[in-house]
Amino acid sequence: MVDTNQLSVKELIDTCQECCTSFNPAQLSLDAHADAFLSARSVTAEADCAFIRQVLYGTARFHALLKSFVDSFYRKHSGSVLRGDAQLYKIFAYLAITRLTELGIEQYRRIVSVADPQKMMVLLEFIIDTDGLVERCRDEWLRIYDKEYVDELLATLVSFRPELEDLLQQLQDQVHLTAQASEAEAAKFTGTTKAASAARKQTVPEPFNLTQPKPKLQPLEEPLPAPVKCHPAPTPHQGPTKEERAIEAAKQRNRQQQLQRFSDPAHGPFHLLTAERPTNTQQLKQQQEEELAKQLTLYPGKPRPAPGPPAAQVRLNAAAILREDTVYKKKQLQEAQMIKRFEAELRDSSKHDSCQREAVAADLAARAAAVRQRRDDMAATQEAAIRARQQLVQQNLQAGQQLKEQGEADKARLKQQVEAEREANRRQRDKIQAEKAKVEAALEKLELDNRQRAEGIRQAEAAAARARAAEIAADEARKRDIILQLRAFEGVPRKGKEFDPAESGGHNLLEEMSLLELRQRLAYTKQRHLEEEEQQRAEIFEKKKEKEGMLARKAANITSIRRIAAAQATARRQLTKQQQAAAAQQAQAMAEDQAVQLHEKLQAKRAATHAEKARLAAEEKRIKFEQQQQGAAASQVEETSFASLVAGQARELVQRQRSTKQDAVQYEATKAKANTVRMKSVKQDLKAKADFIKAYDESMQQLRGTDQQFRQQELMRKKCLVESQHDFEARLLQTHKEKAYVPGSTTEGPAAALLKQLSLGVLASEASLSVKQ
Repeated sequence: MVDTNQLSVKELIDTCQECCTSFNPAQLSLDAHADAFLSARSVTAEADCAFIRQVLYGTARFHALLKSFVDSFYRKHSGSVLRGDAQLYKIFAYLAITRLTELGIEQYRRIVSVADPQKMMVLLEFIIDTDGLVERCRDEWLRIYDKEYVDELLATLVSFRPELEDLLQQLQDQVHLTAQASEAEAAKFTGTTKAASAARKQTVPEPFNLTQPKPKLQPLEEPLPAPVKCHPAPTPHQGPTKEERAIEAAKQRNRQQQLQRFSDPAHGPFHLLTAERPTNTQQLKQQQEEELAKQLTLYPGKPRPAPGPPAAQVRLNAAAILREDTVYKKKQLQEAQMIKRFEAELRDSSKHDSCQREAVAADLAARAAAVRQRRDDMAATQEAAIRARQQLVQQNLQAGQQLKEQGEADKARLKQQVEAEREANRRQRDKIQAEKAKVEAALEKLELDNRQRAEGIRQAEAAAARARAAEIAADEARKRDIILQLRAFEGVPRKGKEFDPAESGGHNLLEEMSLLELRQRLAYTKQRHLEEEEQQRAEIFEKKKEKEGMLARKAANITSIRRIAAAQATARRQLTKQQQAAAAQQAQAMAEDQAVQLHEKLQAKRAATHAEKARLAAEEKRIKFEQQQQGAAASQVEETSFASLVAGQARELVQRQRSTKQDAVQYEATKAKANTVRMKSVKQDLKAKADFIKAYDESMQQLRGTDQQFRQQELMRKKCLVESQHDFEARLLQTHKEKAYVPGSTTEGPAAALLKQLSLGVLASEASLSVKQ
């Protein structure tokens, strides 16, 4: 069954474009915006609502992908598309890139056919060019999505390329046929044909008469630089040089001279008896320094005590009270759900939290053990690194020799390339000189063509100017004639009619009434508006009083909640401080234990190393002794000892690998257990959220039904008021018609009675005047 309210394809696309353009994520969510937009536009068909919602959700979800696509599209076709159609291009690009498989090529062709063919032709040319998409958009898409997903999108476009090419061909034919029809209609309107248009000389763009640049001179051949000849390195000498030995001898001579000079008593210092007398100079000097220090030392004054916290209570406005009350209600709802879940499942999240903390502690312990094991491995691999460095030095020496040989070969190849470039430059110079001779003849021919074309343009412009002058003269004559006719028509005299305020216009309209009736109705309507305004003021005053009471109750509730929350926060902070202190003490104790264990382990390793060195020395001494005694089998003994060492190292590596694998298996098992517990908790949260959403939807559905009933009752009340008002107006009109004066009738209307009274008054006044005279 076809829905009569279903939109057409063009209306559907326009509605989608308007919905996506008006969406503002800072004000409403996607669902709220979609509901408000569909209700405002009165879209009731289920298929139309689903399509509009999917387009809105899709453009919001793939915003980054579509933005990159549209930016690349505008960079390539900046001169043939408009910036105002960006949202339209986003919608069609979203349908083509992500929903073409689901939508189907036939439905997509149906949607494209209702849009502007010129715009769709340019867009499809850009979409079909998959190589251009890979070059312009693929790198930007890879920054947002995975490589597999991007390749899948491009592969989908490639699979639909034949159908899209057929659709593009149809659009091109449509655009070309439309252009030909427009040209034919224009030719028919102007009275010219295509042949006549072709016979006229057309304006042909010509290049500017710019000065031709002179060819650049070829650079002169530069000779190769002479090779640099270095001096041989000086021969090093062992021991001090000749200059160093001379300086050392001069130092020895100066030292002997100084010793001989100061050994003579005549050249020594004076010894005074006053210097040997007791004195208190040092004590006086110290006292003076202490007094000076007291004078120079600054003692700052005692600062005032810091003021206490402000005791004034901050007054909240209505928005702050409602916002904080909403926050507390959400928290109360969460706590109620937690209690309900505990009552239903007979457990809370404390067990999960304790398991999670235990798993985290186990992970930290495993990581610490891995760090210690890694340190041991680093100590063991240090010797292997030294041997590898020695091998690397040897390899570097060999690589340096190879680079020198390669450098010689590169120099020879570079010399050959320079010679080839010089030869190419010579040939290019000869070619330019040959082409320069042909430029003058081409310039003369171009100048002659320009003169002929300019003469034709001047003749065509003169003919067009004469035709325009004739048209303007004919138009002015026609306008003068119309003005004379209007002036003659305005000069014709018209007859007037006397106005009666109690009589209607007589136009036979449904709502036709006289001036007196209109004034009476306006007065009644004004009185009714005043009464409604007073009633609304009373209702608003009552609502304000109710709102003030509600805000006062909420403010008191917020104050009590804040007081309780402050006490709970103080308790939590104290508990957190205690837990942090206990954790710090535990960590310090653990670090001390680990340091002691590491020290003992290092001492044991050092002792084992010393013992091994002593054993190896004794073994080496014994082997040398046996070699001296036997004089044979030396190589066999050395191989046997080396094989034993290699076997010991292999056993140690196997044991280390086994322990590492066990640690890894334990870590993965703990991680999987924690992941299972976490997923179980997430599922429970999702279930609680789904139950809450379901209950919320049911309550909203009930409220919508109540609101619909209220609206129907309000509509019926308004209809009754309108009908009663119409009945009152009909009765008033009937009464007025009955009382109105009808020409030819015996009864007198209000206006006739008023005129009669006026005439009687005038006659009475005339009679009284005649009696006085």
